[in-house]
Amino acid sequence: MKLLEHVQKHVATTSLLPAIARNPPLIQHIIATNQNLPEIAPTSMYEYVYGSNGTFVRAKRQGLEAIAPVSYYKAKGLKAISASVQMTYPAVPLMLVEQMLQASCIACDGNNKPVEIVFHLYFENGNWHLAIPEQEQTATSCKPLDNSANSTYSKAIVEIHSHHGMKANFSETDNRDETGFRIYGVIGEIFSKPQIRMRVGIYGHFYEVATTGILELPAQLTDCLEEDW
Repeated sequence: MKLLEHVQKHVATTSLLPAIARNPPLIQHIIATNQNLPEIAPTSMYEYVYGSNGTFVRAKRQGLEAIAPVSYYKAKGLKAISASVQMTYPAVPLMLVEQMLQASCIACDGNNKPVEIVFHLYFENGNWHLAIPEQEQTATSCKPLDNSANSTYSKAIVEIHSHHGMKANFSETDNRDETGFRIYGVIGEIFSKPQIRMRVGIYGHFYEVATTGILELPAQLTDCLEEDW
């Protein structure tokens, strides 16, 4: 009888464990009370946070942590949330930014017409590395060919592409393509008045950020967000 009771108790205990404990969801939902927000769960892909001033989305990966607004509203009794982007690595050095600008200026097709070009920046062994992946390039688009786990696409914390003669604004195509979690940038008007615009992307949610602390800018390259203000 004691053995039977032991088996029954063990089975009952196991069956009552909530599914969320056995298999935590990749997307979590956090209500921001007056207490400090909990740390981002290591099992989370990203989390929605509901505060007194709106809904925010947050995520964390090695070298980067961000929280971005999704929608604004007022809700009493909750904590106000602030958007933030924290890159724990030093800013991308000036030399690499100048190399991207130069490569953008010479990117062209077989007819010597300007095309877009995409760059990947990743931090490894204590240094930033610039990669120009194999890619499809047209006058209005560029797309890496390798998105595998071992590619520079997967390692990139910062992804920047050029719009050559057009302004540095993110297009609808950019919104559809930039679905990961990283800092994205677009360089525009590269032949006349080079400018750059940057944003953090959290799986389809975007929030524009200044280049300060992310890139060291050459004198001829203007940060659009600072100019907008």
